[in-house]
Amino acid sequence: MTMMQLQGKRVTVFGLNRSGIAVAKLLYSYGAVVTLTDTRSREALSAEIATLNASSEPSKAQTANNKFSDTYNPYRTYFSGHPLECLTDTDFIVVSPGVPLDIPILCEARSSNLPILAELEVAASVCPAPIVAITGTKGKSTTTLLTAAILKAGGRFPNVRVAGNIGVPLAAEVQNLTSRDIVVVEASSFQLESTVTFHPKVSVVLNLSRDHLDRHKTMSAYREAKQKISDNQTTADWIVLNDSDASVKDFAASTSAEAIYFTDKGAPENLSFSGTFKDGSGLFVQQHGTREKICDIVDIPLPGSHNVQNVLAAIAVGRIFGVTETEIREALQRFDQSHPALSHAFELVRTLEGVRFINDSKATNVAAVKAALESLVDSQVLLIMGGYDKGNDYTPLREIVQTKVKSAVMLGEYTEQIEKTLADTTKIMKAETMAAAVQMAHKHAASGDVVLLSPANASFDMYPDYKARGTDFKEAVDALHRKGIS
Repeated sequence: MTMMQLQGKRVTVFGLNRSGIAVAKLLYSYGAVVTLTDTRSREALSAEIATLNASSEPSKAQTANNKFSDTYNPYRTYFSGHPLECLTDTDFIVVSPGVPLDIPILCEARSSNLPILAELEVAASVCPAPIVAITGTKGKSTTTLLTAAILKAGGRFPNVRVAGNIGVPLAAEVQNLTSRDIVVVEASSFQLESTVTFHPKVSVVLNLSRDHLDRHKTMSAYREAKQKISDNQTTADWIVLNDSDASVKDFAASTSAEAIYFTDKGAPENLSFSGTFKDGSGLFVQQHGTREKICDIVDIPLPGSHNVQNVLAAIAVGRIFGVTETEIREALQRFDQSHPALSHAFELVRTLEGVRFINDSKATNVAAVKAALESLVDSQVLLIMGGYDKGNDYTPLREIVQTKVKSAVMLGEYTEQIEKTLADTTKIMKAETMAAAVQMAHKHAASGDVVLLSPANASFDMYPDYKARGTDFKEAVDALHRKGIS
């Protein structure tokens, strides 16, 4: 799509979250006639409506195509549900990532052959800058920020932006970009599944494991959504893949993009390997059979061995764009860990009586919990987990829980399956509140142990999001500190 192709189009946007608002504004600015619909009430969305109605005066195309009232209103709106009327005179639909594609109104739209597109699809189609798109089951936000930091250090682009699932929708950024800039996009499966022509210059697939099956239903469907990141890439593009993850490595067979690999499993024996790797205490790049050291592990600013793969992937992108070894090393050493997207991701809260309290609330799947436990090499762990189950299989945790977890505290409504799977691997306790869970874990911890909140589940049973859950954990730890525990 182009600006001219969007002018006068009638578009219905489902969901007034950040992405929905951003794409509605973008469509409106390009002369589209936009309808908005949300299951929430007008009252609940008053702030969002005020933001949208503050848009500029209508264009001639918008005025000419306004058939809904005698006086111009920026948007036609439907709240407290999605009536069939919201599809009247619609050319295509745009869905926010949080809107499931199997709701009745969207099934009706598909039966009428109405195109259903993601915010990412629309925004990318009018984005003048090349896109680096990063996906995976875990590590997306960290890798996105690391990649942007490395590209900025290279100085080859006037403007390096970060967008997507990390918090700022791409639709909110495209008008700030030119063809000389670059944008690094964190792309979730929810965003990718409704893309059609999405075409990043570089795609990155970090890992792939069971997640979001409450929405995608099967691993095959989940993988298919992820694979859309590279479907439209050509021989002029690149795809960066995890050589240590067989299911990810296979992505190379389904795209025309040039494959670059990364691995934390040692130096590759194959001299034709092109990419980055960890060997001993160093990180290296290999191209055309030649190996060069980038940096040492101690140069990585992020805690946890699981972040090595994220750094290797980011380095690979940097090398694609010609960022030098020195520039990459300096970017890593200067990397700012204070970005909000890194809060609640293996975040050390404080140490009390020799016990470290780590907030990993962002670990909403089994793979993330396993990675966190693997990073705690010399410590026994008191693990707090539970929440809204997205269709997880907890079996991959059995071995590491038996080895490293002194006891596990179950918190949340849906813990029965976790308890059943881990019952004979460690002591299982249950708590009704986060404060009780933290106190319980602390009571059973000794100096040198770690109390780790790493839930393996979404937070929606008790909290609005993982951030609120992580904040509650931090407040519970601070409460212990205020009681005189130090």
